[in-house]
Amino acid sequence: MAKRLEPFRDYSEHEVINLYSLKVDGLANFQALVPGSTADKDWDSGVVVAAEDNAQLPGDLPSGLEHTGTPFRAYLGNEPTSAYVGYNAYPVNDMNVSPASSATGNPALGITLKETLAYDENGENLLRYPVKKDELQCVLPGQTVPILTRGMVLLTNDALDGSGAVGKGLTVGGSGKEGLFKVDDAAAGDVGRIIAKNAAGDKWLCKISF
Repeated sequence: MAKRLEPFRDYSEHEVINLYSLKVDGLANFQALVPGSTADKDWDSGVVVAAEDNAQLPGDLPSGLEHTGTPFRAYLGNEPTSAYVGYNAYPVNDMNVSPASSATGNPALGITLKETLAYDENGENLLRYPVKKDELQCVLPGQTVPILTRGMVLLTNDALDGSGAVGKGLTVGGSGKEGLFKVDDAAAGDVGRIIAKNAAGDKWLCKISF
């Protein structure tokens, strides 16, 4: 299982933004939103994210209801095709974030603290399996994902673009890669720094500040 963010973390809740959901409405369906798989999952925890241009404060949250013809409706359940049959719409937070890059997009806000998952490793729908959702420490598609802006986190090599080393700085992305920290010597544009590592050299304690 590829993970970017390890369980150890040290931060104040005042440094966590709880306003945005991860942008997933570009997916044809949510079958890919499962734990594990590859190292470059945009829906993993520990992904560097930036606000989308649609980040307009709504009157209330959840700020929208997804109706027919969207992957949210398919995820919720079979939608009716006959008249006079009622159904529930899927509530979503319309304020989105997406993986950040130094090359394009808006300035990075921070890193995601939870994964955005639709199914567990056995294909069970987490919308109907809240206990497993809590065990996986994830949020559902369209739900608000916590974003850490400042604190100390333990990252794996999958979160870094480049070779880690104690004392190295961290900037956003690199070479067009989205959602990663680029390991850099330069101080300009740094959003973090590696301050310690484990004996194997594959986990890095980083102090971040966006």
